[in-house]
Amino acid sequence: MTDAPTPPEQNQPPSYPSVPPAYPNQYGEPAHVEGADEFANWGQRVGAYLLDAVVPLPLLLISGVGVALLVAGSRSTFDAQGNAVQHINGLGVVGVVVIILGYLAYVAFAIWNIVFRQGRTGWSIGKKIVGIRLVGTHTGQPVGPGRAFVRQLAHFFDGLLCYVGYLWPLWDAKRQTFADKLLTTVVVPASEPRKP
Repeated sequence: MTDAPTPPEQNQPPSYPSVPPAYPNQYGEPAHVEGADEFANWGQRVGAYLLDAVVPLPLLLISGVGVALLVAGSRSTFDAQGNAVQHINGLGVVGVVVIILGYLAYVAFAIWNIVFRQGRTGWSIGKKIVGIRLVGTHTGQPVGPGRAFVRQLAHFFDGLLCYVGYLWPLWDAKRQTFADKLLTTVVVPASEPRKP
């Protein structure tokens, strides 16, 4: 005797595949940040920081040329009371202008690299060379220029208490600095930027 197949229940709703919730617990931690299975280590982060500091140094050399022009275009004399009086000729004025332009170029490059480039793509030049990327903890995507700028300001807290905030990634589970924790960002290994 064989068993006949049982007919499906009539009033059952259709079943759909379950989708894991984006925020499975009460603390708002994401279930999974794509690309954040492994976080960038401290050595990678320091390497990227040093590269970001070295890449724009030629712009400071422009200011060095300005200093040389200023020195060449100035001379000291003494007045009747024996006080030194500095005289600057046209070459010295050009030197002052070159010094200012060199520093402005350095600052503009740093803002472009750290705020705009990193904010939009997750990569500063140093991070791209090292192969790491700044992303939002909850989205896994670049954080945008505004948040990247505030993160740079928040690094002030990393410097408090003997710069322990910069060392925090050595033992933190997500390898975050204090600034990363405040802005909910992480640095992850990434060879190519993800498209939003």
